[in-house]
Amino acid sequence: MSFYLSQFVIAFFGTMGFSMYFNCPKRILPFACSVSGIIWVLFKYIVLATNNVILAGFISAFCVGIIGEICARIFKTPALLFILPGLVPMIPGAGTYYTMYYLIYGSYEIFRATFSETFYTLIALSLGVVASTGFTKAFVTIKNNILKRD
Repeated sequence: MSFYLSQFVIAFFGTMGFSMYFNCPKRILPFACSVSGIIWVLFKYIVLATNNVILAGFISAFCVGIIGEICARIFKTPALLFILPGLVPMIPGAGTYYTMYYLIYGSYEIFRATFSETFYTLIALSLGVVASTGFTKAFVTIKNNILKRD
């Protein structure tokens, strides 16, 4: 339990620094950082449970997209103010670094492995956000059509 709590705190403050640098509105800063921390804990849990970073990236990005859309409606702000900070901890920076490292030092087999994992993780993150946005728009459209019939 303390592992996940420490991961939450690290993600919270890491996202806070990122969000402050990009001038995220101060009134939503604690909420965006909390979303990021929760999503990072979910990501770590899925990675440890399944040993699959790509699946964890997709599920976490989908969840951050849904939560971002919900928070956007609550706070009447763009969803990106919650989605982008929520994605920050999941961006595979170490994977990108090691991909370039192995390329420069000529370890082409390890390079291909790290490149494909990093690339597919980034694709999973983007597809998770796109899927959540599509799901949210479909849900809102169906809800509005049902309310119009009544």
